[in-house]
Amino acid sequence: MNNVLYVEDDDDNAFMLTRRLARHGIQVRHVEDGEKALIAALWKRPDAVLLDINLPGINGLEVLKRLRNNPHTLDIPVIVLSAHVMEHDILQAMEAGANAFVPKPIELQALLDALQRVTHSHNPEDHAS
Repeated sequence: MNNVLYVEDDDDNAFMLTRRLARHGIQVRHVEDGEKALIAALWKRPDAVLLDINLPGINGLEVLKRLRNNPHTLDIPVIVLSAHVMEHDILQAMEAGANAFVPKPIELQALLDALQRVTHSHNPEDHAS
């Protein structure tokens, strides 16, 4: 896994996590809303999407549903990142098509483990250059 698309409307959170992931050799493209996320996922296919739920405009769950309904993006692994961690919040994300759920505040090792798990569970030829 080389690159992820990080959809987060809080610039400080995005900056911090991007730096932390870069230390682990992960290239991060950051966009701040759902509309830009959908375009970015099509423009340059990421190995995974890190998706906040509370976004301006199109919320994260709707972004996830649209990614799953598009034949060009339906198999990109998506990890939902959210401070909403009640059982129904997690269930809602998983039913919308998330591959994993990592609660905020983000524990880096939990996120790295989730990235490893979801990217290795997909067919490697999907990610060939």
